[in-house]
Amino acid sequence: MIGKQRRPTFRELVGQKQVFTPCVWDCYSAKAAEMAGFEAILLSGASLGFSMSGMPDLGLHNQEELVLATDRIADYSPLPLIIDADDGFGDVVQAYRTCYRLAKAGAAAILLEDTPNERGFTRFGRDMEAATLAGRLDGNVRHEVVSRELWLAKIKAAIEACAGTDCVVIARTESKLEKGLDDAIERCVRAAELGAEMTYVHGLRSIEECRRVAKRLPGWKMFGDVATVNGKPFVELEEIAALGFNLVTMHYLEKGSMYGMLEFGRRVFADQSTRYADEHTMGGLSPEERKAAMERDRGWMDAEARWKAL
Repeated sequence: MIGKQRRPTFRELVGQKQVFTPCVWDCYSAKAAEMAGFEAILLSGASLGFSMSGMPDLGLHNQEELVLATDRIADYSPLPLIIDADDGFGDVVQAYRTCYRLAKAGAAAILLEDTPNERGFTRFGRDMEAATLAGRLDGNVRHEVVSRELWLAKIKAAIEACAGTDCVVIARTESKLEKGLDDAIERCVRAAELGAEMTYVHGLRSIEECRRVAKRLPGWKMFGDVATVNGKPFVELEEIAALGFNLVTMHYLEKGSMYGMLEFGRRVFADQSTRYADEHTMGGLSPEERKAAMERDRGWMDAEARWKAL
């Protein structure tokens, strides 16, 4: 591939240190994360769904759309790309096919969870659940998970689908939200015994919960959707790094990109001119840096001239 940069593997990164990772949904958001200094990116199902349909995390995109997005971003970005594959889009065979295709498309790691293959309340409840845990909503939210046996069968299928590749399977359980932390830990212990290289108990919100997980669950672990409440983070990254949580993910690009588009749009609309956008230095970037931020030629034009040369 012209100008293709070798990306470090996900294993190489998390084997060395804790990796702080933002959620992305397309090539531009991936580029912004790269330029900000991040070393890996996560294709979020919620972010991808909203960018495609403007809908909450209802699981409306399908396997084909996720594979296509993976292929585009993995081809464009030099950063390892982690994929949120939800439940694998169906039964065990579909989970295998999903992970096989994602690994082939360039996924560096794949999250496979134990939610049922349903649309609507259960998936939309995830947004409500996150808000509840952050202290922004009251009330109970139904959050079902499939049986332990079915999820573990999918994990086995995913591991086999990714065999012989650099793609890591991350076993993600949402069981804490329905059955409690002990059940979630036990699920992850079983998944690790099957060969899942990283585990993820969704919904951890304190250092005490992280310690309970680390006591029973060795190996690489993920802490997802770290955020702050009243200016205080759920956990301190250094503390959980010592417990084996060497992947931490978060959302910030969605709000940042919308703010930037609104800021530029309001100025351009008020001025009835593109002067503000044309002259904006994007925080003091040089013309060359601004060009690099907006495109990545990778040598296409030089290659075309070479191919046409007689």
